[in-house]
Amino acid sequence: MFRSLAVCIVVYHSDARWLTKTLTSLRTAINRAWEHALVDAVEVQLIDNAAGESAAAGNSRETTQLKSLIDSALRAGPGQGAINTAYIPMPTNNGFGAGNNAGLAETSAEFVLLLNPDVELAVDAISSALTHLDHDAACGAVTPIATSPDGTPQFLVKRDPTVFALALRGFAPGWLKARFARYLSHYDYSDLAYDAPIQGCAAVSGCWLLVRGSVWREVGGFDAGFFMYFEDFDLSQRVAKISRIDRLPGCRIVHAGGNASRKGARHIGMFVRSAVRYFGKHGWRWA
Repeated sequence: MFRSLAVCIVVYHSDARWLTKTLTSLRTAINRAWEHALVDAVEVQLIDNAAGESAAAGNSRETTQLKSLIDSALRAGPGQGAINTAYIPMPTNNGFGAGNNAGLAETSAEFVLLLNPDVELAVDAISSALTHLDHDAACGAVTPIATSPDGTPQFLVKRDPTVFALALRGFAPGWLKARFARYLSHYDYSDLAYDAPIQGCAAVSGCWLLVRGSVWREVGGFDAGFFMYFEDFDLSQRVAKISRIDRLPGCRIVHAGGNASRKGARHIGMFVRSAVRYFGKHGWRWA
């Protein structure tokens, strides 16, 4: 049976050093999947949400650099299979979810990988996910074990989000977080070992998520009404209604992502607006 994988990476003035790590590690992980005959064809879409701004400013340098980077990092070496690559400039930035939807609008791939430009994949990340999906038909998506660049564990999987948990994590002072440490550790599964397997995750990060193509198409991709923040929680909640999302110990990444509360008032405002949209869709869980 022919097996295809579509990878979508949305960038917006992204750090070139980290994007290089992402693409290089993606190439290595794809090679491993090929070695194990887990995939036959791969396409990588690089969606540039900053292209419209660059064009308006008369700056084509960033576009040229991105095209060169994706071509050089994913070019087939000796004995390696070819990856079909595409650079897609977006005339306007309609958000992370809309960018992914545009990149994957026509895909018929059996598997879809949503990938941030600040993620470094372990060599077995894709292989372990595909193997798990092959062995468990009830699982529709796989989320990874993640660490920060300094090795600190990241807990990307959450139990059902609540207003109280999000407010505590994002904006509470340290002493208040300490008072509710048990509550927060239950919320983000840090009451378990950071690399423990979890079946049936309710809400997961969109920085790395491998989804069956049939599931992606059934849920209709991202809700483009989320410009930034909560689009991944919304997607995973909808995926979880029709199939299971599992966290796998063998699927590992390094993620350099940041925190909305540390990015200034504009990001905090977007975070709050997206939270209101999310709870309006999925029900207001206060605590």
